[in-house]
Amino acid sequence: MTITQDKFYELWLNNIPGIGGATCKLLISHLGSAEEVFKAKKNTLHKINGIGVHTLQVIDKYRSQLVKIENEVKKIEASNVKILTYTDKEFPVRLKLQKDAPYLLYLKGQAKSLHSKKTVAIVGSRGANQYGKLVTEKIISDLSQFKDLCIVSGLAYGIDIYAHRAALQNQLGTVGIMANGLSKVYPAIHKKTAQEMIEDPKSGLITENLMDADPDGPKFPARNRIIAGLADVIIVVQAKKKGGALITADIGNSYHKDVFAVPGLINDPLAEGCNNLIKYQKAHLYSEIKDVITKMNWDLTSSTPTRQTKLFDTQNLSDEEKTVVSLLQKSEFHIEEIAIQSETPLPKIAGTLLQLELKGMVKMKPGNMYSLRQ
Repeated sequence: MTITQDKFYELWLNNIPGIGGATCKLLISHLGSAEEVFKAKKNTLHKINGIGVHTLQVIDKYRSQLVKIENEVKKIEASNVKILTYTDKEFPVRLKLQKDAPYLLYLKGQAKSLHSKKTVAIVGSRGANQYGKLVTEKIISDLSQFKDLCIVSGLAYGIDIYAHRAALQNQLGTVGIMANGLSKVYPAIHKKTAQEMIEDPKSGLITENLMDADPDGPKFPARNRIIAGLADVIIVVQAKKKGGALITADIGNSYHKDVFAVPGLINDPLAEGCNNLIKYQKAHLYSEIKDVITKMNWDLTSSTPTRQTKLFDTQNLSDEEKTVVSLLQKSEFHIEEIAIQSETPLPKIAGTLLQLELKGMVKMKPGNMYSLRQ
């Protein structure tokens, strides 16, 4: 995969220590491209609101680090890895809705299912037992009735790898989000499954890390935010009192995602995390796939769009409100789909919908579905 000049400088900017996705977006939105950021003088950068002295210093320091990026490009091209940046059409729309989303992703494989209408993250304990394996396989078998659906997980031991393998067996697309670089598979024992995912057009591997990056502590929570960001709904199958699956669930809640947890015996350490999610109302109880279908209104969204003939006076509406009304004139939608279609962050869409409800133009249905009032 040949790296363009634009991508080269985006790689440079993205890999400056201390500059995250939000700062990358800020700089590029003001200057037009990462190359222009590279060329910009200090006083030009300093005029951008939110760019402080420390950021100026690290940008200046890393202008001399292009050799490192040249070596990275060689590894990317040799491994047939694709670089997706925030402004690319192929960059997952769901991630664009999150303020802390990465600016740049490394992709191996085609992962066409990333753009599916439905995306489910299935996560859980690395030490999952046979019950967890069977539940995971049952969930995915039941989900296979929806062909336009993607399974997302972290390629880790336990529930993650069970989810990826079951998705492949059921001919569903599945994407593994990694906490290391794409030069190697971690854990190595999952290399065969990872290769099957790369070869399946609907599936693939994604990371935000440099090609040779090793997994370490901070990279796992960062990986979990991508899993949560890509998902419409998160299902935690088994989880101990503390662990990465609970972090993913917490992040999912902060992103206004629907989270489900499979309950277990009160004296089972592998069920303690799930039971607590349900107990403290951080997750819905999962007992069968109907729970998810009903909550997400997937049986409704897959039906023929409803006709909306009523006309509303939009003269006094904001641009955001007009966009939502125009969308809902076509059909009813889940709040997440409204955010995706309008390319607006979920919290902002929630506020817009509330205002439209107060004006009597929109009504909320069970499962966070919205439609225009007749």
